[in-house]
Amino acid sequence: MSAQIWSWVLAVFGVTGMWYVGKKHAHAFFFLSVNELLWIVFALQTKQYGFIFMAFCYATVYFRNGMKWMMEKS
Repeated sequence: MSAQIWSWVLAVFGVTGMWYVGKKHAHAFFFLSVNELLWIVFALQTKQYGFIFMAFCYATVYFRNGMKWMMEKS
């Protein structure tokens, strides 16, 4: 995939995920975790390995926040 296509795919996924979080959709954190997998693929294809670290950190925060939301709902 070209860099131009990657930039649009990652941007659309990221903005959509933030919109889901703002609306407190239950699947927001799952959606954003998929986005982080895309960042890992992008990092591997472009040999920009710092993005893998970023994706891991973001996914950790998404998981933590998702668990907090579930605890608040119960």
